[in-house]
Amino acid sequence: MNESSAEVDIVDQLYARLEATRLEEEEKKKKKPVTPLVNEITNKQKKPNRQKLRKERKAAKLAEEQNEAAEAAKNQINMNEIERNAITEIIKPMGLAIEEIPANGHCLYNAISDQLQLRHNILVNYQEVRRKAAMYMRKHPDDFLPFLSNAKDGEMYSLEQFHKYCDELEKTAVWGGELEIIAISRVYKVPIHIVQMSSPILKMSDDIFPDKDPIFLSFHRHMYGLGNHYNSLRTA
Repeated sequence: MNESSAEVDIVDQLYARLEATRLEEEEKKKKKPVTPLVNEITNKQKKPNRQKLRKERKAAKLAEEQNEAAEAAKNQINMNEIERNAITEIIKPMGLAIEEIPANGHCLYNAISDQLQLRHNILVNYQEVRRKAAMYMRKHPDDFLPFLSNAKDGEMYSLEQFHKYCDELEKTAVWGGELEIIAISRVYKVPIHIVQMSSPILKMSDDIFPDKDPIFLSFHRHMYGLGNHYNSLRTA
């Protein structure tokens, strides 16, 4: 073999090796796994499905809880209805019926205003009832102070605290109770009878004004979620 033929053989061998390498690389590319970019795209496509499943599970759980709450509510005792029926049983033989008064903090004074007009032809609004009750209490502190005490230490109100109590009674929507009812009965010189569930009728100032027709209220502990409530009892 001459020198020229040898050189040709070497060149052919090099080309053959390059071709083999190229084919090998192409084969590797065919077998190469999914690239990270493809994985990322795939993950993004799958992610909304997982979110959807989570939302569906959450919605199902919420619906289950709502159904359980509704079922529990069905089985709960309706104290409002029980109380109302109990009061109705008491007042029905008396020829009375409940006249509902708005629950706005002034229910006691509005109920008394309604009764004073119906039974004694006294036209007065709740503001005036509040004002006169506060005025009477200020003039007769010894009749009321012993029944007012601080929630924290149980100490009786000071005179300053008592006057603040009367100011709030007159000028705010603070609720009224037995002390205010006593004051109102004495201001308007009428007995006040209060009907409530599971208790005898509370009769205030009957002994002081025995010749006067009483006014009638109902006292409710369960009528509203806000707390105690008074209604007017009108002739049925």
